[in-house]
Amino acid sequence: MFKQIKTLIEEYNHIVIHRHKNPDGDAYGSQMGLKRLIELNYPNKKVVAVGDTNVFSYIGEVDHVDDVFYENALAIILDVAVTQLVSDDRYHLAKQRLVIDHHLNDSNIDGMIMIDSNYISCAELIADMALTMNWKIDELAATNLMFGIITDSGRFLYPNTKANTFNIAAALMNKGAKLQYIYNQLYTESLNFKKLKGYFINNFKTTDYNVAYMKNDVSIKEQFGVSTFTVSRAMVNQMSGIENVSIWANFTEDVDGLIQCELRSKEIPIVDVAKKYGGGGHALACGCTVKSFDMADEILADLDAIIEKSGKHG
Repeated sequence: MFKQIKTLIEEYNHIVIHRHKNPDGDAYGSQMGLKRLIELNYPNKKVVAVGDTNVFSYIGEVDHVDDVFYENALAIILDVAVTQLVSDDRYHLAKQRLVIDHHLNDSNIDGMIMIDSNYISCAELIADMALTMNWKIDELAATNLMFGIITDSGRFLYPNTKANTFNIAAALMNKGAKLQYIYNQLYTESLNFKKLKGYFINNFKTTDYNVAYMKNDVSIKEQFGVSTFTVSRAMVNQMSGIENVSIWANFTEDVDGLIQCELRSKEIPIVDVAKKYGGGGHALACGCTVKSFDMADEILADLDAIIEKSGKHG
């Protein structure tokens, strides 16, 4: 499949790289890493990266392009495989589309599809492709891809981290990946971010089956002066590592009044719950977006049912 992707990239002089909305470290790292790889290995091609931005924008700035750029272009969509989650829906204007993802979702995007959930991150998949194809990899590309691997593996903590993840990380280190820079960025926090962590630790609740959860309306974002992404994705794991809590969930109201749902589990697969509500992701880390906090209560009931069925109620 890597050779097919390489051949497709070589066919187009204009390439636009998309990824999912509300990008996490892997979405950013894989997008900016692939952009740099194409620039290095195909210097005559024009490649741009598009999408919304957030606290991870230090990994690389997005480009602003007109619709005309998509004419006869290849749109590469990373770390997502479903239309409703792609940031900047102009990918459909491109002549061809390529999806590269590692989540447990089928794709509804028309084009060449590569989904491989054996990789812990999309960045790992792209790094493996670059290494297999003997592409040039410089310090910037290696650092961006390493960032994606580190963040999506939970700093190599998550149980689906495999030996090959470390092999690829070692190869990126040998290419100049700036590990200290990555960790300095990840572990330097604003005062408001620290206070928000304390708020979560002191205010989360649990269900009858010890699902830890938080419900955050827009006032929380305003109170701490942070983004919706920070309240939602960046805070969910404040409820992890608690005795007798095997599943935790974070529900956050966004500016449109929708509820962003982040679901996590220590070992019991929960991705089918996310899929039930139009989302998806990994077996133990997934999410969806619903219309109300009442629907969040339905999700909590589903998570309780999973724990009850598993017999692992603490």
